[in-house]
Amino acid sequence: MLEHPGTGSTLARVLGFALILLIVANVIAVALETVPRIYAVHHASFRAFDTVSVAIFSAEYVLRVWASAEREPRRPPWQARLRYMRSPMALLDLGAVLPFFIGLVFSSNLQMLRILRLFRIYKLTRYSPALSVLISVIREEAGALMAAFSILTILLVFAATGAYIVEHEAQPSEFGSIPAAMWWALVTLTTVGYGDVTPVTPLGRVFGGFITVLGVGMAALPAGIIASGLADHLHRRRDQLRNEFRLALEDGKIDLEEGRQIERLRRELGISRDIAHAILSDVRLRQVPQGECSCPACGHVFDSRKAAGAQSAEAAEPGLQRIHDKPERR
Repeated sequence: MLEHPGTGSTLARVLGFALILLIVANVIAVALETVPRIYAVHHASFRAFDTVSVAIFSAEYVLRVWASAEREPRRPPWQARLRYMRSPMALLDLGAVLPFFIGLVFSSNLQMLRILRLFRIYKLTRYSPALSVLISVIREEAGALMAAFSILTILLVFAATGAYIVEHEAQPSEFGSIPAAMWWALVTLTTVGYGDVTPVTPLGRVFGGFITVLGVGMAALPAGIIASGLADHLHRRRDQLRNEFRLALEDGKIDLEEGRQIERLRRELGISRDIAHAILSDVRLRQVPQGECSCPACGHVFDSRKAAGAQSAEAAEPGLQRIHDKPERR
């Protein structure tokens, strides 16, 4: 019920929807608490709502840890639960309630602890296919992303060093050291360019223009890696659903149990119904009967494989006259 609310029973779906509403309400409450006028009037209500939310989230965390033993029945229960507690989603669930308990230990009103409750929004990752896909892509492309960020770090040091050499005498307050020049290098390489720090010497402007042009291409590396990985990941998900359709249609039809399994997989993969119907139509068109068949009207025997090839040729060349359109061959 907790792990697959979208594909479980009605009660599981209601529970998942209620938890989503509670997470969104917590984020709104934390944002409203930062408004002094609202917090001064309703601080008791905010405190009570936070206490109830923490109780629910704590119960959810404990239940997830307890039920995680079902994930790996071959392992001892304590080992499976400890393994789950170290997973990213379990750490997010724990981080959602930790600020409350830390606040109980430290009696002082820590503003930072209230702001940390905004991390509860990351609990929506479990219920959002889009966020889960993005996290999976980042995990798969971690090596390429680390390589891109390593190159950007090297360029950052290079840009800061060059700016310090050519500008530190003209602007000692902004480019007085390499660490101070890193702010200009960072906003220039990322093509943000706030304009608060700019080169003033001719050589500095030439160097700054070179870094700006270089940054246009280098800053696009992480975005390109994520975009490519996202497209590849979505393609694999659709292939997985296509294979499921192909296996279900081996006997020529999809029964009720197979339909439920496919629908469950579709929801888990986050694929829309329209795309699923398009994949199903494509699979059905590709499943051509093999061997000899006979026309039910005239009894003419023909090879279905040749007929499929003829249909493909007709689709590719619309100008060809179709044989079955002739009245004498019907």
